[in-house]
Amino acid sequence: MATLQDKKSANTAKKRPKSPKEKGISFGVKMWIFFMLMFGFLGYSTVLSILFGVVGGVAAGLIYAWWHITDVPEQTPASDAQRTLAYVTDQRSKIKENPDFKR
Repeated sequence: MATLQDKKSANTAKKRPKSPKEKGISFGVKMWIFFMLMFGFLGYSTVLSILFGVVGGVAAGLIYAWWHITDVPEQTPASDAQRTLAYVTDQRSKIKENPDFKR
């Protein structure tokens, strides 16, 4: 017979880490409940407490999820506009250094 500790170790081995999106959703729900209760204690009506709680929970969840994103954006090559700007800047600096410079 498997002991209770063996079952716990088997359950913990199966869990995968939560993504920032999943963590943000759970945090947003917690903040929704918190804001809803606090607005209720402050004397707001039930409908407004729920509405403001939803707004606060969504905002808190989005901020939490954004804050915990670990992906590094890819470095993109210079765009045509940046290359054109670099070319024009180079041409202007050459003209300033040498007024007789031909393009």
